[in-house]
Amino acid sequence: MSIVFVRGDIFLTQAQTIILGLSANGQLNIDPLITALQDRCPVFVSDYQRRCRKGILSPGAFWVWRESKPWIAALIVRETPQGATRPRHIETALLNLYKSAPYESLTSLALMRLGDDLEWASARAMVEYYLKQIGLPAVVYEEYLAGIAAEAPDS
Repeated sequence: MSIVFVRGDIFLTQAQTIILGLSANGQLNIDPLITALQDRCPVFVSDYQRRCRKGILSPGAFWVWRESKPWIAALIVRETPQGATRPRHIETALLNLYKSAPYESLTSLALMRLGDDLEWASARAMVEYYLKQIGLPAVVYEEYLAGIAAEAPDS
């Protein structure tokens, strides 16, 4: 299946599942994407933080929350929101996504870039590799632009 890289508002996606890279301690950084997440899905945020406090979500974990449309999934790619997005955590989380996709009944994915500008340069190749292995239609949002629907790039 195809993987498309775009810029825009991931919450306006047509994909079945939104995938976000989050931290294992349950704290969220302050940025427009996280603010939108908290506004749109406060129950997801609360459940995510509860799971982190109980130690259920550790670095490398993958978790799907089905109480919204689209579904929201968390890839736990760092210890804290201010900490580095470690390649080993990204790869473990992507491997868990790969293993879980058929059992979670995932049909299409929208993934927000993992890490900051410097980290994304190396993480992008891993994301592309694992998304190809999963074989589902996928849209990767390389930049969050609130309220702007992503356009498919010209072929």
